[in-house]
Amino acid sequence: MLPLPSLSFLLLACDTRRAFLGGATATCATILSTGPPTAAIAVDDASSELYLARPMGVAKDGSSSDAVIRPSAPLEYLLPAARVGVYLYQTTAMAEDLAELIKDGERTKIDATIQTLDNLLVTSPSFIASKDPTVTRGDAYGNLPPLVGEVAMQQQKQKERKQQSIEVGFAPQFFEVGELIGERRAWNRIVRAESSRENASEVRRALNIYTTNLNFNRNKYVYAGSKEEKSKLIREDKLPTATDVIRSDLDARDLYRNVVQTALEDARAEFVYQKKVGFEDVSDLVGLLKDARTGIDKWFSFIPDEDIKEALEVVKQESR
Repeated sequence: MLPLPSLSFLLLACDTRRAFLGGATATCATILSTGPPTAAIAVDDASSELYLARPMGVAKDGSSSDAVIRPSAPLEYLLPAARVGVYLYQTTAMAEDLAELIKDGERTKIDATIQTLDNLLVTSPSFIASKDPTVTRGDAYGNLPPLVGEVAMQQQKQKERKQQSIEVGFAPQFFEVGELIGERRAWNRIVRAESSRENASEVRRALNIYTTNLNFNRNKYVYAGSKEEKSKLIREDKLPTATDVIRSDLDARDLYRNVVQTALEDARAEFVYQKKVGFEDVSDLVGLLKDARTGIDKWFSFIPDEDIKEALEVVKQESR
């Protein structure tokens, strides 16, 4: 897979500026980043069979095609995440400005920049508008009653295995239903816990609005390995199903979401600490914000470029 442009390049393409946040960032300048493009690569410790597989999306018009389409969601679901991305770039740039001002000893500008960062980090803007859609976390078992849903899921998995020319005996299929019952219970616990975390973090909820509304092709995926590698996985009964590949993709997106959330929360704590000690050294603050920016860059690398550009244009219009 070829590397995708990082969010920074797409921000430049859309001419997005710090003015997005209005008066809070009066010292406007173009957001720049010299970092290299990031590739949409799954987690580093992913198993080889999943590392070489990536999911497919469905055509926006619903038509069937053999073309490789990346998973996506309608534009309105991407807008909250786009606001988060622009916010992180702007906040990081402002922190970098503060570091330079401290080095140069420009006291007047330092105070103004600190106040701007206070507005950005301590009282951060909202990323989710009242008209925006919300998280959609459907039931993978088709909202069917217990056991009935698990049997239906097992039949779907068996159908996928047949499509991949994988034969499984009756006994494993029988025990698979029991495993699915346990998975469903665990899933319900995860949903409750995640809803609680979303309520505590608007950044997390903004990114989840997009990922929980992605449209995947649930019948096939792209395998980037050689025919020999694929044949070997089939013989060893290790060729992943479309469901396995989709789960791996979502896990990777969530990994980068967690990086963004954690780094941003740490940056806020560091800013509060610096307020107490007088902002003598903000290198840790800048580093944490750069970590958050890198995380959002990688999170966006899973999304079709044209969708990102369109979302950023809408966000730019909102700031006017």
